[in-house]
Amino acid sequence: MYHSLNLPNETIGFRTHEKVIGTLVDIHVVGKQYVHSHDYYWDGMKRNDKNTFIFQYTLSGEGAVFIEGKTHKVQQGQGFMLEVPGEHIYYLPSHSHHWEFIFLTLRGQAAADCWRYVNRKVGPIINIPIESALIEQVVNVYELAFKKNLIDHYFASSKAYQFVMECYRYFKSFKAKEQMPDTITQAINFINKNYKASFSVQDVATNINLSKYYFIKLFKESMNMTPGQYITKVRLEQAINLLSHTELTVKEIAMQVGYGDDNYFNKAFRKVVGTSPGEFRRSKHLPFDRLIIQ
Repeated sequence: MYHSLNLPNETIGFRTHEKVIGTLVDIHVVGKQYVHSHDYYWDGMKRNDKNTFIFQYTLSGEGAVFIEGKTHKVQQGQGFMLEVPGEHIYYLPSHSHHWEFIFLTLRGQAAADCWRYVNRKVGPIINIPIESALIEQVVNVYELAFKKNLIDHYFASSKAYQFVMECYRYFKSFKAKEQMPDTITQAINFINKNYKASFSVQDVATNINLSKYYFIKLFKESMNMTPGQYITKVRLEQAINLLSHTELTVKEIAMQVGYGDDNYFNKAFRKVVGTSPGEFRRSKHLPFDRLIIQ
């Protein structure tokens, strides 16, 4: 995925003169931009686009979104999902030197249902690791569009639908935003951003100023899994991605996903996946390219 992010910046629109039958969601625009002018300013009530749904994800720098009477920072590893028309404004704030982002704008009922679902669950600003399958979907659409490989409207629609389904998959374990305590949101953000480092459940609890016991109880009530299970899930999903797509040794991968001891990494991997990291990499018969740990 990372080499695709080195593609030149471009905004690519999709239109068709043909009568299209049967699509549930369509790509309207996809692009990657590096903004440094403070003239960058979009008001959701003053756009020509109508009935469109924007997903925008920060690669570097910082942007801002004003919505529901509050200004939110949109920093690296964060994104937003907004509906147009809508009462929101997003822009490059005066203190930010630049905002680099990738975005996907969709149309159709499937997009409308998905955007409203995500906003009910987690709100307009979302934290997503760049290594996640959700961001990989957006990058893949951009690469296909940039290289002119979205061969027709129906193929493009299928890619849009894949992204919508990945949104549902990614956010399904999150409780609704009114039920998700701020401390648990902070804990998830901490884990997603720091999984490469070595830290314990106690370290996460300390970071959010909770006792370890209460943190574990609250996390399990909110996420339907313990914080230890969530840490393992994040680390092993990244390990599987590295095993599948890099030549790094098992020991190097263990270090990159927060396991200082490769023997412990091997045990944790085997317990969840059912095979050792080395066997997973060597196998030619696994019925998947990527394994999602639930």
